[in-house]
Parts: sequence; structure tokens; C-alpha cells
Amino acid sequence: MTFGPPPSPFTQSQRVAVERRRRRTKVWVSIVAGLAVVACAGVWFTWGGLPGDNKDDAVGGQAAPRQAPDEVRETVEQPPKDRSGHLGTSLIDALPPGKNLAMPGTWATSKVLVKGMNSTLEGIKAGTDEEAWHYRLPGLICGTTRHVTTDGRTAILFRSSKGEDAPCDRLALFSLNRGEKLWQVTVPTPKSGHSFSDPNVTLARGVVATAWGAGSAAYDMAEGKRIWVHKRTAKCRDGGFAGGLGLLLRRDCLNEAKKWGNSRYQVQKIDPQTGKSKWTYDVADGVNLVYLASSEPPVVAVAAGDAGLTDLISLDGKGKYRATIRLEGGNYEVDCSADLVNESSVEDCAHVVVGRKQAFITSGERVEGINHTSNWIVSFDLGTGRTDLKFESGQDQMIYPIRMSGDQVLAFKRSTDNFAPSSVVSLDPKTGVITPYYYFNVPAEANFMDPKLDDIVFEHGRIYFAARELQGVSKGGEAARLWGAVGIESVSVRRPSS
Repeated sequence: MTFGPPPSPFTQSQRVAVERRRRRTKVWVSIVAGLAVVACAGVWFTWGGLPGDNKDDAVGGQAAPRQAPDEVRETVEQPPKDRSGHLGTSLIDALPPGKNLAMPGTWATSKVLVKGMNSTLEGIKAGTDEEAWHYRLPGLICGTTRHVTTDGRTAILFRSSKGEDAPCDRLALFSLNRGEKLWQVTVPTPKSGHSFSDPNVTLARGVVATAWGAGSAAYDMAEGKRIWVHKRTAKCRDGGFAGGLGLLLRRDCLNEAKKWGNSRYQVQKIDPQTGKSKWTYDVADGVNLVYLASSEPPVVAVAAGDAGLTDLISLDGKGKYRATIRLEGGNYEVDCSADLVNESSVEDCAHVVVGRKQAFITSGERVEGINHTSNWIVSFDLGTGRTDLKFESGQDQMIYPIRMSGDQVLAFKRSTDNFAPSSVVSLDPKTGVITPYYYFNVPAEANFMDPKLDDIVFEHGRIYFAARELQGVSKGGEAARLWGAVGIESVSVRRPSS
């Protein structure tokens, strides 16, 4: 079964990004052969704990916060009763030889996994490989946000017509559970399909906010009515928003030579309902790039040189400087570079998760002996910038933070020796304890487990790994059936009712 319209060719920037990717295996194998979880239960016993013992491994029994339907969700997960994981959800696509398929956006609810595919949104029933719904847009998806409301809504940017040169000027709000477009508006972006003019989009409570360089605007989430607009000034333009619990705006301003290259930057706290600035933080001169790693608490990622991001800067509730977390010349990995579609996004940072009081950052790779790789996650105090706790991955594993779950950090450990299982774990910032959720393997053809290159989402007990693009075989032959996304769950997870 093929999902979505025929793939379109990549732009040059996409080709460059694709060349950086590791080559995906293109050989189709049977689902039965590919779904082996772990052949020997004895392996699990050496990986911490007693997986599959059917006991409820409570991490503290955190209660989910009460949230309004139009708030950006903060799902608090509960440890599963069984630590045995298996493949529950899958998306497989048939791709003609020599074709490529952009796959922007991955979202999940308790009911569905939703994947963007060129100009199509595809909903898959959670825990199955069955299609829940299918929605075709008139043009290519050109902007997404990872944020989802409590009641399962998110926003999509797409082009007004077919072709990569069509303007990225359509903004819509979708119900992920129903596959329904709730409203659509036209964004007054420059009439160009080039990425530098493409807008970005995010969600904050009750609003959908978008910025496109020449201005920005916010739309009421209920009806799609525009509630405020910003216009570019002679000296500054709106570079992009970060949403979630708050709404931050990056402002790009002219440098001393009155040029946009090597801009000066400001960070503003925006009232989502009025568009007014509550405070402004002026980033120091000499900073080449600025990203918004977190809106609440406000954390800014900066590149003060030519070798990538150098620091995280935490601010207080009034926009005042708190502390600097130094990334120490690459010893810690924080990557906020844009993906193939969201080239204008300023809030998508891999390898870092920000909690109420701490930032959790992935270290660089450590190699010991012959091909024994490992790393760790370090927590940094947002008030002082100092290191707090260190969470080791263990030998032949790499550990990456996914998101906060209450006051815990959800992370996953990726096996690097092709033998031991990978796992989902919970990190306790107070005690340093690592608690396993479940262990699993995935088919080799569905090894989408690099946070820099792939989408990784954990929601309602399931971890989803999804490609951001698919490549067909180079030439000749029939259409290849390729994995686009997989969802792993505990064997004890409840399946959603149809």
C-alpha cells in the first residue's frame, strides 16, 4: 500500500542534508523476521532489573497536571507493568526507484501516530499498522511544530499549490485523532518558495503563532481568527517563535554596518493573547546564531564562534540573565540546526531537554577499545550553570533525553553492538536513579534512532521512531517497500478502542 502523492525531487539544501545521513538499508524482509524483540531473556537480566516480572515499577506515581484543552500538553507517563517491549505500530511505504520522499512532522496521541509525507498527513492507529485516516493537502508541507494541545491538535504550514516554488503561505490547525482540518488561513509571506522566506510555526496556550521574516501573527486556536500582528521595522525583524508553556520571539536586528548578515539578536517574552512584549533580553554582540531551546523556563542556545553552538543561557521570569552553561568545545552535543523542511525553525534542539530547574544535555561519544561506544547525560542547574548529576549510558549504548515527564526525564538507550536490546528509561534528577521502562529491538530497516536525523516521540507509553525522509533504490527494479516509522510499546500497554 502506498501512502501519499508521488514524491517530488529534493532541493539542493535537502540533497546536502541527505548526504550527511547514514545510508538506510533498502532490503525488504518479512515482518515476522524483523520483529524479534530479544531472543534470550538472560540478556535482559544483565541490563538492570528484572524485565517482564509483571510488577508495577512505580517511579513515584506522579499525577498528570490538570490542563485546559487548548494548552500545550505535558503528558506524565506511568511506568509499564511489564518491561518486555515489542513493535506495535508500523508505517511502510512503497517508493519507486530513484525517488525520494520528504517526511516532515511526527506526532502521536493515545489513539494515533501521525506522519507527514510530502503533501499528505497519514494517521495510523496506535498499536497497529492500520490506517486511521488520510488527508491530502494541495501543496507540500513546509513547516511543522512538535507541540500538540491537550486535546490532540497541532498546526501545519503548507504550500498553496504543487511544486517547491509555490509560496509557503497556508496555515491550518488539525485534529490528530480525527484527521480533520479545523481551520485554514493564508499567511502574508513573501511570494517566494525559497526557504529563507518560509515561515515557522508554534503553539502556545490558545494561539497558533507564525513568523516569516517580514512580520509575524497569532491566530485564535478556536476559530482561526487573527488576534494580533507584528510588522517588520527598519531595524529589526521577527526571526521565529518558541512555544509550549510560554511564547518567546527571536528578533533579528541590523548590525553596526546596517546589514542583516551577522545580525544582532534580541529575545522577547510575548503575551500570546495580545502580542505585546513583556520583556526583552539583548544577546551580546559577537553571537552568530541564536536558538530558543525552551520558552518556559527561558533558555537560549547561542553560537559565539564558527564551530557550532557554544553556550546555553538561562534567563529568569523577567528576562534577566541567570547563568551560562558552557558546551565546552563539543564535549556536549546540542544541535539546533534545521531539518529538511523546518529550515526556519528556531526551537527544535536535539540532545537537550529543559526542565523546571535543570537542563539535561547529551555528551559527545566516548570510544573505548575496539568499537565500544558510550556517552552520558549531564544535568545542569539553570540557576548556577554548574553540573549536577551524570547519567551513564553503559558500555555499547548511547543515551539520549526525549522529554520531561513531570519531574522525571524520559530517555532512551540505543544499543550499538547489534546484540543487546535498546530501552526506554526514566531519569530521576533528584536521586540519579535510572529506572527501565521496557527493552526492545527494532528491524534493521527501521533503525531511525538518531535524534539529529530522525523524529523520536514518546507518548502514552509508546516510543515512536520515524524517518524525516526516505530514499528509493538508486535505479531499476520495482518499487521498494520501506519502513517510514515504528512504534514500540510494552506488552502490557492498553490498545486504544476503535
